Amino acid sequence: MRIYLFTLSILSILSLTGCQPTDIINPPPPPAGPLRDTTITNISYGANASQKFDLGLPAGRTATTPLVVVVHGGGWSTGDKNELTWLLNGLKQRGYAVANINYRLTLNQPDNYKMQLDDLDSAVQYTLRLSTVHTFNGQKLYIVGHSAGGHLSLSYAYTRNASGKVKAAGSMAGPTDLFAMSYYNFNIYNSILEPFLGVPLFPSTPAATQRYQDCSPRYTATAAAPPTIFFHGELDIVVTPDQSSGMYTKLGTLGVERRIITYPFTFHDWWTDGTKTANTMDELKTWFTNHP
Repeated sequence: MRIYLFTLSILSILSLTGCQPTDIINPPPPPAGPLRDTTITNISYGANASQKFDLGLPAGRTATTPLVVVVHGGGWSTGDKNELTWLLNGLKQRGYAVANINYRLTLNQPDNYKMQLDDLDSAVQYTLRLSTVHTFNGQKLYIVGHSAGGHLSLSYAYTRNASGKVKAAGSMAGPTDLFAMSYYNFNIYNSILEPFLGVPLFPSTPAATQRYQDCSPRYTATAAAPPTIFFHGELDIVVTPDQSSGMYTKLGTLGVERRIITYPFTFHDWWTDGTKTANTMDELKTWFTNHP
């Protein structure tokens, strides 16, 4: 009987222990010795199921290891961070801590633009707080995204960087002028932009025009914008190359350091081309390294 009761007590303790929630904010310190390459998936930064990110951590990292935030595309209404796992892995191999972000997609509300930038900000602030736990630099970051994620990355870097922690930004085939996209290609883009921005551009009103411009990096960038690098396929028909080249020109008039790389015979993405993806990651590393 005593043996039975003792065994039952041990099993109860183990059962209760196994049910305790993991403290994500304050987990136990990492083991002593060289830190290993690892990726922690689906870290929650908010209550919504979409508010999650993957955190890639390179081997041998230190408190000076820089952080890159990666933002997926999908027309603001679809897409998932898994689409840019290749970028997380590639930048991690190049010595960066990488936060690959999911965010709430376009909902039936008037300001999805603000909602998504708020999600980026929450994810950024949460990740920076993890720097002392997982060992990387929590005092600065770089940000880059593809397509709609490129638009959000630039918008965040240009309008949410009062602290100056975003040292450089990147856009891979990202829209920069939503007004021009809708004005010249209304039938193509209105079905995406109207739900995202909460108002149609046509019938044209000053308020509608202002809304589309206020949510466009081309109109929100100032001379304080961080240095920006652009990548674009020359045959992109989803987001035409002038969206990057026009932004490149605008930053030049503001005196902001910038660089643009175009890939010939290339459409909206180039993830199946190992040479081009390696070039993208190498160019990002050079850009970030040159802007500490």
